[in-house]
Amino acid sequence: MNIEKTRKELRLRRKQLTSDDRESASLKIAKNLVSSGILSDSKNIATYLQNDGEVDPIYISKDYVFKSCKFYIPIINDQNKRTLKFGEYDQNQQFEKNKYGINEPINPSLVSIDLLDAVLFPLVGFDRNGNRIGMGGGFYDKTFEFVATKKKNKLKLIGLGFSIQETSNIPNRAWDLPLQYIVTEKEFICVEQK
Repeated sequence: MNIEKTRKELRLRRKQLTSDDRESASLKIAKNLVSSGILSDSKNIATYLQNDGEVDPIYISKDYVFKSCKFYIPIINDQNKRTLKFGEYDQNQQFEKNKYGINEPINPSLVSIDLLDAVLFPLVGFDRNGNRIGMGGGFYDKTFEFVATKKKNKLKLIGLGFSIQETSNIPNRAWDLPLQYIVTEKEFICVEQK
């Protein structure tokens, strides 16, 4: 599989969804995630701000089930090391665009990634083995690489994607961090860990 070609095709497919279809599917994804119960004990959840036609996770943070949770959004921590830090999300805060055109909060309260209970990943593509295609920067893989080395890590890695983004047999390179769960508008997928 040519990852770059597949990424381009899947991004185009995702962008062809109408805004109404994207919103409707994002709402269904939020409902599927909530009804799964996997976040019921979560207090600190890393999410993201929708960009480039991605699933909009805002509906998850607005769900009453998560009123006692804190949500954090990614900020580029070190461009050279390709890592992220996470700042508390507040819908009233000021944002600025980073070098990729993605909004980041200005002067947010930061959380240590060790305190996160779950991470919601934006997806370009995914397969049923938990492999994913992101935007290609490797920021999430590098930031959360510690998960692969800790046997009893509690951090839940959850991908949010539209069903049209599913593809088969994405190659898993040594640095790729597989997902434990994938949520689409059609289903909640629990990936069997190998």
